[in-house]
Amino acid sequence: MMSAGRRRHAMRRAPSGNWIVPMGISFYAFMGIAYMVEVYRGTIAAETNLWRYSLFTSFFPHLVAGPILRPSEFLAHLRPGLMPTRPLDPAEGTFLIARGFFKKLVLADSIALAIDPFFADISNPSTAGVWSLPYIYLYALQIYFDFSGYTDIARGLGLWFGFRWPDNFNWPYLATSVQEFWRRWHMTLSRFLRDYLYIPLGGNRGGPLHVAAALMITMLLGGLWHGASWSFMLWGGLHGAFLIVNRAWGTTALSARLAALNGPPAVAWRWVRIALTFNAVCLAWCFFRLTRLPDSLECVRKWFDFDWDKALAGGSADPALWLLLTGYAAATLAARALTRHEPLPAAAARLNAEPFTSGVLWGGSLALLAVALLMAPGGQTQPFIYFQF
Repeated sequence: MMSAGRRRHAMRRAPSGNWIVPMGISFYAFMGIAYMVEVYRGTIAAETNLWRYSLFTSFFPHLVAGPILRPSEFLAHLRPGLMPTRPLDPAEGTFLIARGFFKKLVLADSIALAIDPFFADISNPSTAGVWSLPYIYLYALQIYFDFSGYTDIARGLGLWFGFRWPDNFNWPYLATSVQEFWRRWHMTLSRFLRDYLYIPLGGNRGGPLHVAAALMITMLLGGLWHGASWSFMLWGGLHGAFLIVNRAWGTTALSARLAALNGPPAVAWRWVRIALTFNAVCLAWCFFRLTRLPDSLECVRKWFDFDWDKALAGGSADPALWLLLTGYAAATLAARALTRHEPLPAAAARLNAEPFTSGVLWGGSLALLAVALLMAPGGQTQPFIYFQF
């Protein structure tokens, strides 16, 4: 529960006036920008049909949280003769929708119930001595399950309507560098920032200072896109600094020697890089989750300053939550082993080719959807995190 002082503080900071912001405005603004830039560059022809363009910008599945589509990925398929007349892959689409609902309703919302009280009172004496690091780790998982769950649902609905859209996530917390993290996290935003900000700013051309400036400006604007707050700016600035350090490290002789390792030392060094990258990303999440700068800094302080007697308290010590997450991880690894680590479209097509395996795919998908609805925290469904952007 939020303390009375926190409630009064929230009331004092409530905006005055009756401003109404359209849901998903940033996502269809991005699509509009991409369209105008591609037309200006001459890579696509201008769309003369208002209805087709309106459908491109307002098609409901991906509208409020992506993936951010380029004209060649959607608008080009809306022309006469190219418009789908049947679902593209209903079995894969159903599985994606079921997996998305499970990620959101069971995993993300269960984590939210465990960690929201702590973050609401992060600067309150009631959380003094509590270790913030497990809560940030859980938040990292929450935002991943919440956002990737929405993407799964959107892509699944797209397949039902006959469109295949790009994935937005590729195991981002297994990245070995922050540069690789941004190739795996919110990938359609990453390519947008790269192609429409970083490269026009000069990209990799020029000297180290020019490249560093381009990286920092790009990430600061990426942070500002999430909200007009110093905490979002710091989140973007931290990622900009991480990327600059990452590039500088890659030019050192020590980096080259470590990259040349083989066998167990190479495996150990890979997991060290994964751990360093994950913790760097989690440090930045402090400023993303807590939009008041004093709260963000308090969260960082509690990474290192806590009371061992009550370090693991509240939601971070809930064994049922950790058992749920462990079970999902085990099921995911088992599924990947059974599908021979194939990409999902190839695995779904192979399973759907035979009557028995097709029945397993359909039955498993519908069962997963039913489990998601049954296991969802009763009356505690949270809005998708990225709806606010």
